[in-house]
Formats: sequence, structure tokens, C-alpha cells
Amino acid sequence: MADSVHGFQCTMGACEDNCCRNTTWSISVDEHTYEKYKTLGGEIGQHIMDCIEEVEGIYNFKEFDHGHCPLLTDAGLCMIHKDLGEEYLCATCITYPRVWNTFNGKAEHWLSLSCPDVVRWVLYRKKKITYTEFPATLNIDIPPATPFATELSHVRNFLIEIVQYRKFSIKEKLMFMGLVMRSFSKCPRDDKFSKSINEVLRTYRSNLRVSGLMADLQRNLGDIHPDNRKQIFLTLAQTASVSAIPPKKIPIGITNSDYYSLMAAFHNDVADKKAEQYLVSVFDRLIVPYVNANKYVFENYLAYVIVSSKFLYNVDDFSAAYSGFAGEFLSMLVFAAGLFNANQSISHDEMIIAIYLFHRKVSHSDLLRKQLSEIFTDNLLSILLCALGGIK
Repeated sequence: MADSVHGFQCTMGACEDNCCRNTTWSISVDEHTYEKYKTLGGEIGQHIMDCIEEVEGIYNFKEFDHGHCPLLTDAGLCMIHKDLGEEYLCATCITYPRVWNTFNGKAEHWLSLSCPDVVRWVLYRKKKITYTEFPATLNIDIPPATPFATELSHVRNFLIEIVQYRKFSIKEKLMFMGLVMRSFSKCPRDDKFSKSINEVLRTYRSNLRVSGLMADLQRNLGDIHPDNRKQIFLTLAQTASVSAIPPKKIPIGITNSDYYSLMAAFHNDVADKKAEQYLVSVFDRLIVPYVNANKYVFENYLAYVIVSSKFLYNVDDFSAAYSGFAGEFLSMLVFAAGLFNANQSISHDEMIIAIYLFHRKVSHSDLLRKQLSEIFTDNLLSILLCALGGIK
């Protein structure tokens, strides 16, 4: 797990977008917990069962009522947790925003960036994210390592090394990653795969500290016409806004209603083509200076998403996987520009809103990353150089 995972505490009712007061969730109830609820009996047992519906053999809590879970009390506490104890919570409620993945024969423990408190805890600290192994007793099956999983672990570790190389700008980190992944994509998937991967790693590790390498690369890519930049931004905005359609019923009387109103406005702007008039200029006015002033946040973001997003698990095409990863990062920045286009500047709190809302709506969508990889794979380095503009 990342060291930043350790010590995280949910702020519960103090959270500005409490996940018990959110209309966008679908909360599934695992079968084991559902059977416990069935045997409870009494008034509370009946009330819990009345709040659950079955659809094609899957149990879910019914649609949130007036913007909050039907089991949330007026005091902002979970009725199940308060009256029955934590052991009666379903698996979703007891773990979120904690996430367990399995990779290379091991379990990995992460926190989801769809929670605003996680974004603050993981990204907004100036020291580098480090990773540690620890012994744990888990009630999950850990499948054995898949073919080439060890090589993929080496690739992943090198990508983290690149994004944490602080002599590179954010733009240079992304472009160097693109070069590396393009070279990995040429490695044959046969008995020479491990040797080929290691050769690429050795070559690029030595190049990582070559003075002037990235400047030469950018000069070779050349300038891109401003109209192309506008088209790239529109494509990114379309992919982000399609996934970011706010719920039909926006919760009233709580802070997150303001956030969903921003999402609705951005979605409508993209649909009505109003965003065409401001996206590039707002990106340069708001996002570029914010990223340049807070490089550590986005270094942490890239390092954390590399390991927590599964984008390298069982990858068939390194170039396509990287295009989806980089395209998602660009989409998130464009999403932030779309949300706060009326602002004169952007604050930490506002960027946190953009990051967690984007991940709440988008990061669970494998389809989005696939669409982005299909759009950008062929010319990604030029697109990065063009789209990032003045980001250093």
C-alpha cells in the first residue's frame, strides 16, 4: 500500500459531500449481510428490509430519498451502525473509500480518489508517495500471479520513478512516460519478453538523466496549430461531460448540491457547444498557473493513479494503455476548467472538488479510458504537448 493510505480516517458528518448524502451511488448489499438482515426481525429488521430491493438477484439499497440514504438518521448517523454495530454494515459501506485490488499474487490496499477527504489526504502533501509491503490476514482470495505480472510490476515501478523525478516538469514526466510505453509496446510477448522489457528499462533509466533530452523531443514534435488545440479540448470535454451527467434529482439543502449544479452547467455547455468559446482560454487562465504552482499535487496524482487504477493489469497494448491513462489525466484538467470557468482563479478546495467529482463519475468507467485510448494512441505525444500548453 501507499504510505498515505495508513492513518486515513473518514470525517463522517463533517465531510462536505458525505457519501451517505449522495444521490449518485448504487449501494449493493452482499448476500452474507443480506441474510443477516433477514434474520434480525423486529422493527429495525423490518425497516432495513423495506429499504432493500432485489433486481435480477442483486440486492441494493433503494434509491436515496431526498438526497440521503433512507437509513441515515436526522442526527446524520447510520441507523445500522448506531443501533447494531459496525459488524452489521454491508461490505460496501464498511470499506469505502478503502479499496483492495490483487496483482502479481499479492493484495494491494488503496483509497479511492472519489472521496474528497482522500484527495486531501493522499495528494496534498509535499513529500513523495512511497509504497510498503505489510503482512495482513484478509478475507479475500488472492489469485496467483498471471504470466508477465513480474515484468509489469517492473514497468509500473519505473513509471512511478519517472513521475517522481523532480527535475522533470509535469509535461516532461508525461511525455517521457509516453516514450517509454511506446518502446514497451514493441516488446514481443514470447519467451524473450522479460529480456526485452529489461533492455528497455536499462536504456530509459540511463536516458532519464540526460540533459536536454526532453527539450530536443519537444523541438522535434514542432508547433501545433491553435485550432487543433481547440479540437483536442472539445474531445476531452465531451468524454468527461458524458460520464459526468449529474443525477436527475440533485440533493437539496446540502453542500454537494452546489457541486452537482456545476456539473450540470458544464454538461449543458458542452451539449450546447458553449464550451467551445471558453475551454482553451479558461484552461490557460486557471489550470496552467494552478498546476505550475502545485506540481507536487499532480506528481502525487500521477504516482497514485499508476498503482491504484489497474491500467497496467494484464495490459495487451502498452501504448493504448498509456493513451487512456494520459487522456484521463487531461480530461480531469479540462473538467476542472469547465466546472470553474467563471472564476478568476482556482483554490485548493475547488481543485479538490474537481478531482473527486471526476473520479466519482469517471474513474470507475473502463469504457471512458478505452475511448480515450482509441482517440489518442496514434499521436499522443503531440497531443500532450499541444493540450498542456504552458504547464511546466
